[in-house]
Amino acid sequence: MITPPMIRSGPMAELMIERVAVGDTWLALNVVGEVDLATVDQLTSELDAAFEDNNSNVLVDLTGTSFMDSTGLKSLVMAQRRYQDAGRSFAIQVDGGPVSRLIDLSGLESSITVVKDRSELTG
Repeated sequence: MITPPMIRSGPMAELMIERVAVGDTWLALNVVGEVDLATVDQLTSELDAAFEDNNSNVLVDLTGTSFMDSTGLKSLVMAQRRYQDAGRSFAIQVDGGPVSRLIDLSGLESSITVVKDRSELTG
């Protein structure tokens, strides 16, 4: 039996991003929803704003993210490079969901710190 491809339908995907302080030196961006071509500019803008607004290290919490495509991966890689060039830390948090699989398959763990729990960052 052939399974038809999964088609995402309905209203345009929404992306919500909340800023939360984590300890004294980290800022978490909690990303909820789908990161794709329609929403990646919002993620990139939040990453840029977090970089410009303070000197904190940044954790992108993707545990509430239900889908991410290659545009989201590119945004994360570009942000990581910017933070690294500035001598700041950048990490992502995943918890075994669909985005976790994408991170594993892409090999992103070789260039970006990936954690399962934010306590790994603050000790």
